[in-house]
Amino acid sequence: MSLHELLDLIGHFFAECRWSVQVNEVAPEPGAELLEDCDSSRLMLLHELIRISAPNIQVIDGEITAIDNDGNASLLLRAVDSTSWDIETANTEALARVRESFGDAVEIPD
Repeated sequence: MSLHELLDLIGHFFAECRWSVQVNEVAPEPGAELLEDCDSSRLMLLHELIRISAPNIQVIDGEITAIDNDGNASLLLRAVDSTSWDIETANTEALARVRESFGDAVEIPD
């Protein structure tokens, strides 16, 4: 699943957040450099992140964090490889949406 598809699935739960992007490796595709060149200290809006994460771009290694208005991380997306993601959030609706969409999603205990 691409970052774009994941954001399309649960991004609306975090629409008010600012997003930090730290991508270490992206599969070589046209437009991938937009994600690779992100400065993790520059926070962006959800629509900006969706725009630079085209559906064909696979993040192999990286972290994308949704930061709420109080400066807290509301969502952490960690690319494990080009097909798997670790998702950390207290938002039960977002987690339920992931579980509904992906039958092989598993909860990893703390």
